[in-house]
Amino acid sequence: MHNPFKSLEINRRLQAKTAKRSHRSHPPDPSPEDLQSSAVIQTSEEDIFLHAVSDVAPLRKGGRDIAAPVRPAAPAPAPATTFDRLVEEHIEFDMEHTHEFIMGQVRGLDPKIFRKLKAGQLSVQAHLDLHGLNADQAKLAVIEFLRRCYMEGKRCVLVIPGRGRNSLLGQGILRQEISTWLTQAPLKRIVLAFTTALPRHGGSGAVYLLLRQARKERGKIFWEDVFVDVDG
Repeated sequence: MHNPFKSLEINRRLQAKTAKRSHRSHPPDPSPEDLQSSAVIQTSEEDIFLHAVSDVAPLRKGGRDIAAPVRPAAPAPAPATTFDRLVEEHIEFDMEHTHEFIMGQVRGLDPKIFRKLKAGQLSVQAHLDLHGLNADQAKLAVIEFLRRCYMEGKRCVLVIPGRGRNSLLGQGILRQEISTWLTQAPLKRIVLAFTTALPRHGGSGAVYLLLRQARKERGKIFWEDVFVDVDG
């Protein structure tokens, strides 16, 4: 026999389940109190942000100026070897010396010119006596003397280092040194030849020197280098 009360209970349960599912799919609309609370929170956060940036000045149009990065200066390039230096380095001398005799001439010099110098046939235009000087003093004196003679256009000069009879073992220190000075910079740039003088001009205690003719196109002669080295 059909029970009407049981049917009603089943329908009531079905309606309750349907209402519960509908509530989950479509949540209820917020109440007026909830909307007012959310607006208060949103307005409060906006006020805090505006207060925090209230003293910030806007950027100028075009952006801010940025300083260019500072790069370390590149090291200066090493000075190139000049033509004068190259010429000076390739000047070579043919040398000969004994206890009483010294001789030197630029390689390639005309033999006739050297024979005239050796024979005392060239007129001596100036002379320098080195007696009483030590090696350092004598070197400076020779360099300055020959520099002056070269600039004045003198070609044949006489340097008197002495025989060195009062030196140790009776050997002249200056006679041994002078051939070295004449074949090194800067004197090698202006000396063509040198040889022991004849007896009438001092013999083994004196030296004839033949200088180059001064010409501007030969370039600068680096006298300062030697004076700095000697002073140091």
